[in-house]
Amino acid sequence: MDALSPSERRVARALLADYPSAGLRTASSLAKDAGVSAPSVVRFTAALGIDGFSALQAALREELSLRSQGPLGRVQWQPEDGSNAEMLARRAVQLAEDAAASIASIPPSEIDATIDLLSDASRRLFLTGGRFSAALAQHLALTLEQIRPRVRLVADPFGLDMVRIVDLRPRDVYLLIDFHRYQRSTVELARQAKRRGASVILITDQKLSPAAADADVVLPISVSAPSPFYSLAASIMLVDLLVVPVFHRLGAKGEERMGRWDAFRSRELLQTEPPV
Repeated sequence: MDALSPSERRVARALLADYPSAGLRTASSLAKDAGVSAPSVVRFTAALGIDGFSALQAALREELSLRSQGPLGRVQWQPEDGSNAEMLARRAVQLAEDAAASIASIPPSEIDATIDLLSDASRRLFLTGGRFSAALAQHLALTLEQIRPRVRLVADPFGLDMVRIVDLRPRDVYLLIDFHRYQRSTVELARQAKRRGASVILITDQKLSPAAADADVVLPISVSAPSPFYSLAASIMLVDLLVVPVFHRLGAKGEERMGRWDAFRSRELLQTEPPV
């Protein structure tokens, strides 16, 4: 990448974004994906030391053939020792190991109770995160609403979304996410939800948010990282993994809803041309 011009880098990124299919279409199609002119694609192939776009396509087809035959597809490219890429790879392994150990330490009864509550599609499910964990709540809400009804992300529970709290009922489920440093609003939200009879699930760090006092289920997860910042890596892994047993528990109803969801969403998704 460092040896390429800006326009050539755009071609490279477009190719890697849909590799190798983007390179198996026409040069003009790749240029359009990259937002550059067709001559930029030609210059890109020349910068790689390849004699023209047709030669690039031939190389891509040969690579596909080699991968299908076996060994090349199993090659693990190793970053250079001491490089930024090596540092990132090493820390990724550490984060993954810490996340797996953290998930394994959650009491099985809490995992089972969480899956039971999330799988009960007759209950309304509300989700709220904190300043940094709001993205985690949104991710879980967007995933769950594809497989079950009555899922609501509550982004501003004491403001624009206050009616959601006012209307909470005893069979409702409220999933809250609160990591250190804890938010007063989340603690109050747990108290209000419990007061109205809702079941409260709390995802928090291992020190436990004060909201745990009003939670029916507590899932403590590590937020430690080899950096000055907290990490959501383990919690992202946790919520992604929780969705799988929920989907299986929902069975045919979950599959049918996902099918309808996908059919509706496909209207706005770009349809890429198949490789030639």
